[in-house]
Amino acid sequence: MQNIILIGFMGSGKDCVGRAIARRSDSTFLSTDRMIELAEKRSISDIFKNSGEVYFRRLEQKVLKSISGMQNIVLATGGGIVKDEQNRKRLSKLGKVVHLEVTADTVKKRLAGDDTRPLLKQPGAVENLLHERAGIYDFADLGTGTDGKTPDQIAEIISKQLNLCDKQSRPKDAEIIPVNTSSGAYNVHVASGILDSLPLFIDKLPKRCAIITNPLVGGLLLDRVIDILSSQNIEVLPIIIPDGERYKSLKTVSKIYDILLENRFDRGDMLIGLGGGVITDITGFVAATLKRGCRLLNIPTTLLSQVDAGVGGKTGVNHSAGKNLIGSFYQPELVLADIELLKTLSEREFRNGLAEVIKTALIRDKDLFAYLESEKLSVLNREAKALQKIVTRCQEIKRDIVQADEKELSGIRSLLNFGHTVGHMIEAGSHYRGVKHGEAVAIGMALEAQIGRQLSDLEEQEIGRIITLIQDFQLPISVPEKLKLKTIRQHLLQDKKISNGVLKLPVLMGIGNSKIEELPWDRFVSYMDQI
Repeated sequence: MQNIILIGFMGSGKDCVGRAIARRSDSTFLSTDRMIELAEKRSISDIFKNSGEVYFRRLEQKVLKSISGMQNIVLATGGGIVKDEQNRKRLSKLGKVVHLEVTADTVKKRLAGDDTRPLLKQPGAVENLLHERAGIYDFADLGTGTDGKTPDQIAEIISKQLNLCDKQSRPKDAEIIPVNTSSGAYNVHVASGILDSLPLFIDKLPKRCAIITNPLVGGLLLDRVIDILSSQNIEVLPIIIPDGERYKSLKTVSKIYDILLENRFDRGDMLIGLGGGVITDITGFVAATLKRGCRLLNIPTTLLSQVDAGVGGKTGVNHSAGKNLIGSFYQPELVLADIELLKTLSEREFRNGLAEVIKTALIRDKDLFAYLESEKLSVLNREAKALQKIVTRCQEIKRDIVQADEKELSGIRSLLNFGHTVGHMIEAGSHYRGVKHGEAVAIGMALEAQIGRQLSDLEEQEIGRIITLIQDFQLPISVPEKLKLKTIRQHLLQDKKISNGVLKLPVLMGIGNSKIEELPWDRFVSYMDQI
């Protein structure tokens, strides 16, 4: 479904109408104001009062940049966001823009007694602002009056204007992947539309929980998850951290410790990681270390985290010397992978996760690789059946490997690092900016497959299939020009897979078949120079 962007004067009902449209259609509601409040940890009125309108408008610009490329959302915007020409261009590019029209009398009725509107403090402010903004909403694709109508009535009108289909039926039966390790047993549940049933999957409901997320995911899902848990009389403490790999640090973890300890969080309470790989890694590390271990539940919201980062018990943070150098093994007590959450991902973020799917197929399942080749359009179109199949199969493969070698003692678990030796070098060399994890792993797979050609029976034709599939999913296969191999080599020495100068390198012997090769690091560098 094309994104729907709601614009209009304050009091026009953008949030209420947006939620009503999202309920009717296969989409997710998002509010720019809510994202700003989560990021700033204060209300809109406080921002206006203490930082001014100019600062607030900059925050709106930042939010619009952060959500560019997202899909299947209904976006409610702030009343003045359209004052900026660049914002108007971004909104038009993001989706179908709908103007909710409203008269001054209706605004005053709806906002009577509302003292949280900083621009309406003066007498005649409504009329003056409406006059000032006359014509500024005209770039909208369509408009509809809201006077005398309920949000549901307005949502129905807009749905008919845009020919929106009612929410499609979703598969209710969850795939259950049991994970049994020496440090704990738990289930991974995979299905579309199961988030609302979250309490049913928790064996012993906690009295309190803390949800760790970022402003974007929080804007999409936090209120929904809070409502779900609150319905079971669970007290919820939301903790918002900045988005991005560079915030996966001890500094961020320390701030989370402070909040939890200030709120007297104890071991019987539960930590919930709501987000992608950065969020689940950080949440897991906090759970493992706070008071020597708290309850942990992961709700991975990206494809990458649903097939990899959210499962397996690896937790940790980055260091300037390299990625994931500080961490622990700590298993969650539940992982809930809702396929429906993947529909809002940008194309780039979705492809980011496909790299890990390809990796999993390459090391253990030739049939999954063939499925990706034959059903690539179904996968790229995010058909629920295809996504549930690949997420479930990736989880099963990772489960089998983790159960065999939970803490990487035998070396079997190192197979999951295929593509990551070069990938982590690229990420560290780029200072975790500009190159996403999946993109770095895709490059790593392309290069490490060629190294494998020199160390195993991997055929040239198979390398061709690997390169083709990576490119079919619009992922890179070569190191960015700005990053030279010579400049990123230094990061190899910090790789956790190196011991006494020997690298444990996952090597492909064929598609779906892999082994660990112990390779002196200087020999690995020599192979890299030959590619």
